[in-house]
Amino acid sequence: MATPPMAFQLDRNIFNNALYTRLQKFWFEDLSPNATAPTFNLLQKWYGMDRTDDEKAIFDQECRKNFGPAVDSIGPSRLILPPFQGYDCDIENANTIAAPFVQEVRHAQEESRRKGAETLLSLFLLLDQLPRNIFRDKKGLALVYGHYDRLAFSLLHASKGLAPNPLEYEHWRGKPVKVMWTWLPLIHSEHLPSHKEAQRMSDEVMMQCQEAKDEDAIRVMAASDKARLEHLIPIQRFGRYPHRNECLDRRTTAEEEEYLKTANTFGVKQSQKQEHKNEP
Repeated sequence: MATPPMAFQLDRNIFNNALYTRLQKFWFEDLSPNATAPTFNLLQKWYGMDRTDDEKAIFDQECRKNFGPAVDSIGPSRLILPPFQGYDCDIENANTIAAPFVQEVRHAQEESRRKGAETLLSLFLLLDQLPRNIFRDKKGLALVYGHYDRLAFSLLHASKGLAPNPLEYEHWRGKPVKVMWTWLPLIHSEHLPSHKEAQRMSDEVMMQCQEAKDEDAIRVMAASDKARLEHLIPIQRFGRYPHRNECLDRRTTAEEEEYLKTANTFGVKQSQKQEHKNEP
């Protein structure tokens, strides 16, 4: 039987320090703790740059093998969310929707500020990124958009109320390789105010990189900003991502159909068009 968030208990055989360490080791590999920008190998891994479809499929299989049980353990058959009534409603109820994960970050903060921030980052990777590699078909993508994205989005908003705010962890200052994952739940929302908040967060990090005259970090932020703007275009124009319509059984308008003929669909296959660029 599925349990609502406030009563839900994370499986401690799965959700523990070992999981969070494995998550970051898997995602960042042997990246130096002081690195500000990813290596080219990491960019290939995350975004599928210069990789064949078979190589991308292997990475998806690794995600599924290593973290599928953790993702499944918090799926809708076990953790039931309230009916979606809009992003503003989810923001208002963020502490309730993301309750098990907020508590996880809070407990980590009791050990240290670093532990709290790193636990939050691991949870963002688990909720916002890995489902996009694990679920690729129509049914699975509906889970990504309707369940895991809501958890990540709510966790981000609820985290801002923690003291100290783990999103403002000082060791992440000027380090897009880590901090850029924190605003992706905003970019993955179909909510224009959240996209504007992501822009504010991104602009702040870009300023930090420029102040440090860190050319590698500046290049990463420029690429990140380009991707953010690509996501913003359909939200400004349609108020939603038309490439998700098929997965969510939404009617596509004539204007959206025309748009989808040439649009970036961020790795989501369409009936009439297949796009191979991964959604970050």
